Amino acid sequence: MMETVLETPYFDTPPHTPGSWGDASRGTDNLDATEVSLNNGWRPWWLRRRVTSTFMGASIMLAVIGEVVMWWLSNNEVDSSLKGLWTFGPVVVVSIMAILWARVEAQALLYMPWIVLDRRPTTVDETRRKQAHRTILLDYPSLGSFQALTKAFRNRHHLVVASIVIKLLLRAQIVLSTAVFHAEIYVDSTTRLRARLGVLHAMVGVFLIISGVLLPMLYHAPSPRGIAPRDPTSPAGTAALLTSSQQFLSRLSGTGHADMNAVAGRLAGSWYTTELTQPGRRPEEMFQLRQHGGGSGALGMNPSNRPEEATGTYQPWTQVTRTKLISIATSVALIVGICVIYNLKGNENGLEVDDSIFIVWTCLPTIIFAALAVFWTRIDIDNRRLAPFLKLTNSKCRFQESLGLTYMNEFGLHTAGKAMKNQDWAVFLAKCTSMLGWLMPIFTAGLFAVAQMAQRANLELGPESQFVSTTKSLSTAIDSDTIENVLLRETPKYPRWTWEDVALPAVSLIDHPSEWPLPNTELVAKVPSLRGKLTCETISLYGGEGVDWQCVPLGGSTKQPICGSDQSRTALVASSCSQLSSKYSIKYIWGSCSDDGMISVMMCNQSVVEVDVLTTFRTEDLYINLNAIPIVNASSETPSDVTADITSVYEALDNVGADNKTMNGLDAFFRTLVLSRLQTTLERIAMPERQNSVSQAIRQLHGILAAQAINSDLIRQPLSSKLRARDDSPTDIPASVDYVLPRLMQGSVQTFVLIGLLGFTLAFGLLSLRTASRGTLTKSPGSIAAQASLLADSTLWWRLPDGAEWMEDDDLARCLRRRTFHLGWSKGAAGTRSYGIGIVQDEGKAARPPMVSQTSADKSGGLVPGRYISMAPGVYSYGDVATYEKS
Repeated sequence: MMETVLETPYFDTPPHTPGSWGDASRGTDNLDATEVSLNNGWRPWWLRRRVTSTFMGASIMLAVIGEVVMWWLSNNEVDSSLKGLWTFGPVVVVSIMAILWARVEAQALLYMPWIVLDRRPTTVDETRRKQAHRTILLDYPSLGSFQALTKAFRNRHHLVVASIVIKLLLRAQIVLSTAVFHAEIYVDSTTRLRARLGVLHAMVGVFLIISGVLLPMLYHAPSPRGIAPRDPTSPAGTAALLTSSQQFLSRLSGTGHADMNAVAGRLAGSWYTTELTQPGRRPEEMFQLRQHGGGSGALGMNPSNRPEEATGTYQPWTQVTRTKLISIATSVALIVGICVIYNLKGNENGLEVDDSIFIVWTCLPTIIFAALAVFWTRIDIDNRRLAPFLKLTNSKCRFQESLGLTYMNEFGLHTAGKAMKNQDWAVFLAKCTSMLGWLMPIFTAGLFAVAQMAQRANLELGPESQFVSTTKSLSTAIDSDTIENVLLRETPKYPRWTWEDVALPAVSLIDHPSEWPLPNTELVAKVPSLRGKLTCETISLYGGEGVDWQCVPLGGSTKQPICGSDQSRTALVASSCSQLSSKYSIKYIWGSCSDDGMISVMMCNQSVVEVDVLTTFRTEDLYINLNAIPIVNASSETPSDVTADITSVYEALDNVGADNKTMNGLDAFFRTLVLSRLQTTLERIAMPERQNSVSQAIRQLHGILAAQAINSDLIRQPLSSKLRARDDSPTDIPASVDYVLPRLMQGSVQTFVLIGLLGFTLAFGLLSLRTASRGTLTKSPGSIAAQASLLADSTLWWRLPDGAEWMEDDDLARCLRRRTFHLGWSKGAAGTRSYGIGIVQDEGKAARPPMVSQTSADKSGGLVPGRYISMAPGVYSYGDVATYEKS
């Protein structure tokens, strides 16, 4: 007997009682009905004002934090020791905010029709907003973001407009947050945290815009008293709310097989509201969807004229095989692309790209993966919203896995777990792919970083001048300006091709690539240079010895006493002294003229030597870099073929300090020495313990003057082209440029994580080809009218007890747990066929053949014996009804 029950569909013809719908007697029952207000009803949790206020506060707080971080980074050099926190922190925070906001948007799209239907209009404008195409025909979840935004803007549905705009802004924030912070890796391996202030300003501005867009949501939030007696998310929830809406269901009778154009034609011009009434003969309040105007469409279709197959066909682009193949191909292409780019960086040298587009490399991967995540999210949404209905078209399903099932209005992990439990593998794979897709933009943060890579280019310098010997006096080689700039200024300013006591040949870059010279780089070369040298012997005279000596001053011809009658100290350069050896051509004499003082004599011979000088030039103009002092290699010193009387340049110093009375006894050379930047004071001249420092200063001053004399036109001469072409011409000078190039480095951790995530999505995409939902729907079942058309001719209504709209999900499930449902064509007791969701099996009752008495065959009406099912919440009782009147 039980096998018969399980295998045979159960058809039942309900009695036409005053409690049945579609009869005039129902109207009689409602004569005393009184409209009452809904209290403590159901309303979407994520659309409540406190949730909106929380998001508003979070947006303002994040904007303030962004400004504080911006100020802090602009005033501090931050070592990027917590690189992971700064790299992933902003995008993780924004992603969490976007995940939570997805719940707000989903509820706004799902429940906007019920929110609009909740209030009776008081103005003409409010009446227009309750027209059928703006309420019961709306199906926001089936639309893309921009389509839904456009339609909501036309319908003035502020909750939907604000929720979609904020979603788009948060997605933009995800892209910006991956580019706001980056680490710069320097040549010395130090890593510094850098913030793109423009991007940070943009993020702060977007957060403030979000907080402003949230303001209308506070005003248009659902009423605290609720919008409906129960949650309408599942098909059973919608059916329960429409239990008492007989007039609305009658208008849609016979449209289960039709597309939405036919359904919209039935409801054209009508407008509806939801009302809660208290019927005079029923204890419970009755929730109804009531028409208040318009509606000229036909109320029904003659069953005998209905086609025997569905005329409408609905299959969104996300459900076709081509879409799945595109998803698989995209995963493969991105895996290959990431691997190729990673391998191209070769030997950890990074990718050579224009530094002006580094931000593009930072943002572009995020944009690509965010767009891919949006694509997968659209597939996931369509899979979740269509899953209960597609299951009903393919097989006969129990209540819990069909009408009572919904994957909307819940977090992703909960959806994935529920899909596994119900073995809805298409939903499970789509949801997992979507969740993995939104992880990918997080790991694009820091995928590419800017690193400074040390590079070296080998170049050559060609000499442009040569040094020649001269027998002429060098007294005109330098002028007062040169003396001022080189000696007397605290910070010297050397003429080009000289530095301190060396003179370098003029050089130029030869055979360099077209992109050279590089700006802000340094060229290093060992340049053979000339310097003046003193070879000296120093003697000391004590106890007044030497005070009465007479010597010939340098450049003079007559002897003069080294200490005059009014001198306390002496300092001069002599060419000869009768008491000193003649093998030295220059005598530097200084000291005290007192009887107990000391006089120092440094006897020297001058020469010009060639030395190698490690010199750093600015590459763009070959000026000596002021921040890198040329280093003289003393071991490379060799005698030079250039000869010149360097001491003759001393005559250019005659005017230095000549009017300074405090320097009585000092000649021009020593006056210049005391007034120069060489830190030789007047007091040190007479101090015996300062002999070494004074002699060192003398050598230094001579070298500086020699370098400027060699730099003059008397010794430095341009190198002619003919001489340059000769074999014995000066050789080219090897040089090198150590420069830094910004390179684009690809992070290994992010690369491997992204490849792993893409690998999972590829596997899920391949599995989805085998687990795709089968079946075809006649229309998108997202709107109230679409679901009502599928239920209008259903036998479900006679299994729902009075007050079903007030039942909790668990009570409704207990009431219908033994029923088996199917979406398709079915035959009623009178032999008519209808398309929709119906009960095809009722366990616990024996099936009975349709009973049509002779009386029922009479068109004028009569009494028909039958079996009536009486149900209260959770209670199942069956009683025989001997006869009932059939219209």
